[in-house]
Amino acid sequence: MQSINSFFTNAQQQITSLYGFQDALLFQPNEPDTSRTIVQTPDMFRMPYETITIETPDNEKLHGFLIKQPSRTSERETLVFFHGNAGNIGHRLQNAHLLYRTCNINILLFDYRGYGKSTGMPSESGLYTDALAVYDYVRKRNDLNQEKIFLFGRSLGGAVALHLASHLAQTNVTPSLYCVIVENTFTSIPDMAKRLFQVAVLDYVPNWCYKNLFPTLSKIRHIKAPVLFLSGAQDELVPPQMMEKLHEECKSSKKHLAIFPDGQHNTTWLSHDYTNQIRNFLAECDRQSESTASNAN
Repeated sequence: MQSINSFFTNAQQQITSLYGFQDALLFQPNEPDTSRTIVQTPDMFRMPYETITIETPDNEKLHGFLIKQPSRTSERETLVFFHGNAGNIGHRLQNAHLLYRTCNINILLFDYRGYGKSTGMPSESGLYTDALAVYDYVRKRNDLNQEKIFLFGRSLGGAVALHLASHLAQTNVTPSLYCVIVENTFTSIPDMAKRLFQVAVLDYVPNWCYKNLFPTLSKIRHIKAPVLFLSGAQDELVPPQMMEKLHEECKSSKKHLAIFPDGQHNTTWLSHDYTNQIRNFLAECDRQSESTASNAN
């Protein structure tokens, strides 16, 4: 009996510890330690940009950059970039420059609440609120092509982007999203906890024991926009099988899973053919959009 009591006591302690430390494990805005004080700007890559501030309904102020192509700006696609769980938008500038240069797109980079120069503290519901506020901001920009707004999310950012896309699909917001692109994204936080901690008792822990859920797998089933899944086969953090599962459960009539054999969690964007996959997918979305418009006429 003592051993059974000991088992349940240890299990309870593990669950309590997991709940208490979830935010610290999931949200890492202070990594590296200068992330809240130093945010590099797009001019280091000679990209023209505006510094923007987006106010959320709960009065947080999100800091961001709107990087626009120097010519035919209003004809280009605009990517809204949802970054991962650490650092700030300055750490994504090299990646943004690659996409800006090879895909000829506009890019909006922003920091979630509690990251970079944005106010507040991160939380699951807070990040969802931020995502919708940024989306609403983009939709008010009459210098951007409103028919070609798309979302890009990496890791945690993919979960936030998919939540937003799911919300927009379920509320039938128009104009619809051009497409969604996610990279090395997980199916849910409980699934990731089982993967990272490898504690048998977690198989029996109900979801209400988790402070953060990010139930991406359930959200993906509502999305109607085209979805491109970018998966690093050598991802050491998020099992590539999770990306395969997301692709499998996606109900969009246009979806594609691109696997990069040498891609790791944070370096898949450096893989061979990475930008070609994105550029080709955008071209397919353009053809589909033109075909839909033609049929409507």
